[in-house]
Amino acid sequence: MRITMSRQFIGVFYGVLTAALLLILVNTAQAQTVPPRVAVFSEDGFPYYGVSLLVTPEIIAQDLRTAGLTVDLLDTDALARPGRLEAEHYAAVILPYGNTFPQAAFPALKRFHQAGGSLVTTGIPFTHPAIRGSAKGWSATPVWSASVRLVSDSGKRAFRIRGSEDQWAGVASSRFPVSAGAEVTVSAAVREDTAEAIGKKRAVPDEGQDNLFIRFYNKDGTYLEQTGTLLTAATATWQTFRAHAATPAGAVAADLSVQLRRNNAPLFVGDFAAAVAGKPVTLANADLKQIGGEFIDLGHMDDAALWGSEGIGVGGFKELDGSEPATILTLSPGDPLHLSGVLSAQPRWGAPQGLDTTTLPTGVQVVPAIGSASRPIVALLVHHSDAFKGAVDAWTYRGPLGESEEYETRQIIARATVAALAKRDLLSIEQQATVLAKLGALPRPTIYANLTLPTPARRYTTFQPKMPLPARHLYVADIRRMNLGEKLLLTSLQGIVNRRQPRIYFLFDDDDKLWLDELQKQKETDAPIPVSDPWSLLETFRDEYKGVVLCDPKVYSSPCIAVSLAGADDLLVALTPPLAAHVKAPVTVDLRGKFKDNAHALRYLRTDILPRLDPFLTICLSPAIYDRGSLDQIIAARGSAFWITGPKSQKLPGANQAGEMEEIKKLFAQMPLGAVVRGFWWQGDGVGLQEDAGVALGSRFGKVTLVSDLITNLSVHSGVPATQFVQKPRPPAPALDPKKVYLAFTMSDGDNLCTWRGYFRRYFDDPVRGTFPIGWGMGPALLDLAPDWARWYYEKATPNDEFICDVSGVAYMYPSSWGAALKDREGAFKYFYNQTQDYMRRMDMKTIRLMDVTAEDIAHVGPLLPKIDFLLPDYGRQTGPNYSDFTYTLATGQPTFRAITNGKGPQNLAEQIRSYTAKNRPAFVNAFIWNWGSSLSDLKKTLDLLGPEYVAVTPSQLNTLYRESQKRGVAFNIKTMPNP
Repeated sequence: MRITMSRQFIGVFYGVLTAALLLILVNTAQAQTVPPRVAVFSEDGFPYYGVSLLVTPEIIAQDLRTAGLTVDLLDTDALARPGRLEAEHYAAVILPYGNTFPQAAFPALKRFHQAGGSLVTTGIPFTHPAIRGSAKGWSATPVWSASVRLVSDSGKRAFRIRGSEDQWAGVASSRFPVSAGAEVTVSAAVREDTAEAIGKKRAVPDEGQDNLFIRFYNKDGTYLEQTGTLLTAATATWQTFRAHAATPAGAVAADLSVQLRRNNAPLFVGDFAAAVAGKPVTLANADLKQIGGEFIDLGHMDDAALWGSEGIGVGGFKELDGSEPATILTLSPGDPLHLSGVLSAQPRWGAPQGLDTTTLPTGVQVVPAIGSASRPIVALLVHHSDAFKGAVDAWTYRGPLGESEEYETRQIIARATVAALAKRDLLSIEQQATVLAKLGALPRPTIYANLTLPTPARRYTTFQPKMPLPARHLYVADIRRMNLGEKLLLTSLQGIVNRRQPRIYFLFDDDDKLWLDELQKQKETDAPIPVSDPWSLLETFRDEYKGVVLCDPKVYSSPCIAVSLAGADDLLVALTPPLAAHVKAPVTVDLRGKFKDNAHALRYLRTDILPRLDPFLTICLSPAIYDRGSLDQIIAARGSAFWITGPKSQKLPGANQAGEMEEIKKLFAQMPLGAVVRGFWWQGDGVGLQEDAGVALGSRFGKVTLVSDLITNLSVHSGVPATQFVQKPRPPAPALDPKKVYLAFTMSDGDNLCTWRGYFRRYFDDPVRGTFPIGWGMGPALLDLAPDWARWYYEKATPNDEFICDVSGVAYMYPSSWGAALKDREGAFKYFYNQTQDYMRRMDMKTIRLMDVTAEDIAHVGPLLPKIDFLLPDYGRQTGPNYSDFTYTLATGQPTFRAITNGKGPQNLAEQIRSYTAKNRPAFVNAFIWNWGSSLSDLKKTLDLLGPEYVAVTPSQLNTLYRESQKRGVAFNIKTMPNP
């Protein structure tokens, strides 16, 4: 009986065991057929850093879904929410914003990683924490950032504000109503950030620094005036400051504003209040409890990335400085990501930042995919025995620059994700092959090669079109208080009228008034004809326009088409039907409903309008800033207009970035060599195509960029005659002292025309200017477009001011990309640098700043500039680490001084100059200065910090001294590069 029962038990046991094993096998089979679930971090407005902005989270998710994976988009709150990002729910999470990561979600990401979840990173991961740091109802100056953000200080909500010597930083409340004559009081509590104040001597603010302001506005929202009180004695304890003012006539609203402008420890500011006529008024979100939606990049902090108790185990980075062998940027043996046949045949990454394998935890196996085992820039990280055991991560990077950058970046990220999953056996060999095949079937971009451009005759002999001589008496109207649509309509009138003769001049701001006065001082015009009502100009010049083109609000690029038609057919541009009715002229072209999206609109521009326009002239400009000038001369010269929406703009009506890109490539293929793209490719991070991608795109098709997005009245200024300028005679170089370091400060961004419209005018009014030598980068095209501006600077220059050609030539291009799509690339180079030498001669410029170049690129350009004595390459330091990498002689005999500095601040500049010249005497260096973040006082302080061993000279003096040292045989250094 017992034996029988035992047999029965055994039979039942084996039956249950068999069923369990079958269930396991079935579940395993199902697991191999059900694709792993992947999360992609996606947050509107999240800051990108160091990654291609062309590749959005939505695009990444769509690629993986197309390939057969299950993908969810998770925002910051979802990532951080307990139970949402769990390793049993998701196999991997992709972080597509490069260096930035959501600080609030870091604990959850770390737990996910510790549980074996895979991290697919881009850029240099976990080095830039980002937070929601704005307050609802408040605005920041200049933007919400690490310098202006919301914090919690000892339980009190407050703003943390850090000013600087060159830029205001602060906050402003929402506006509250006031009445004329009523006394207004505002108050705020302030204390010093003692953590940063330790050991620092606080500079006492002067008038114009660190103020609590009351600012007044009229019914149109126009700023009228402000009154403030100085924050004179901020200490470690909270103190309340108050400002009082009587409401001026015409004011109907006011706000509270705290603005700092000094380089001290930050201040905490909170406890805001306001009163009108002694009665408290509601100040929206005065207690700062309502957090805004804007994310702030807190800047570089790599503790989270590096190994330690708080780290996340993905490692740190190390810059590839250009001295690495070329093989470091090639596919690694074994091709673990299956990138062969996907990446460009000759990828160009420049000198990216690679994984520093020495910073990884013990027990992590590095499987390089691009680069060497010790310095990969793309790799798999297999965690065998560390705190993240079981995880397989992918360290990825953007694709090589070029027409395929977006496609190749998408493929790198997708294939790295697949490889990490396969390494964890979450994809079978068959599944992996299927997924890779689907990724390989994704549409590739059209790559233009061996292209022969059309060769129409240019109707003008200058590089940029010039207008006729301005009328002696210009009609001048102030349009500052008009809205975008009104300004655009009047700008189109200005372009049409000024084509025959410049007669209309508009005041967009105070700079326009300054240059109007200068036109008279230079005797180019006489007293203007004031126009009190700008709309009256429509009647004054009624016979010169033929009708109206009406835009379509459902297609974002519709105003671009309208501007192109305005130039082609003498039409005024109306954004809305009420504006069109205001003109009292027929609507000749109604664009409403004509295009399905932006790409369709750009196709119409290319196929139907371009034949009636100047093929050598176009403008890339966001319609959102069509009220800031820039378009009058485009219309007058019959140029075209376009815009490419960026990843953050894909919710705009008609946005279609991929389609827009393809249409612009086709447009560029129809335009001749040397055609100029005015405007700018950038209008905020992720809003447009971005600067580097846009300039590179134009360069590949033999098109140059002339930065002119914030510019006004060029249809008048370009009519001023000028053929040549001569710089002020410079004193001879000082006697060569072999124990000295000679440095030439070279100021950046002078190729941007708006810098000469107003920004550099402030520099030139600084009494410090002229007390030491400096080189000013200037775009030579200023000779055509605003010679009256150039004349003013040339006349104001001292012998210590030298103008150099900025940047890369007669206009902005990248030598590394120039003519890459063309059949006769070398002919394109010769054309461009012949133009460049001609304009440098006419502007009396002796040297040139090249941008986006390697040593090989510089060696290629040198022989193309036989009349140029020496070269000043680089927008900021791009090479190193040795002095001989910066200063050397080409095989042509041309001295080359590559930029030895980057960043801003006297201490930073002085330390860089010292570090690269410590072992070299004499030494000769190009000290690059970033104009947007520097002041002449900063440069003076830099020289003071360096001491008498360092001597500032002009760029030409630097060349003279270096050549003299070579003749003497002192520190002789010649770098011979092969001529391509």
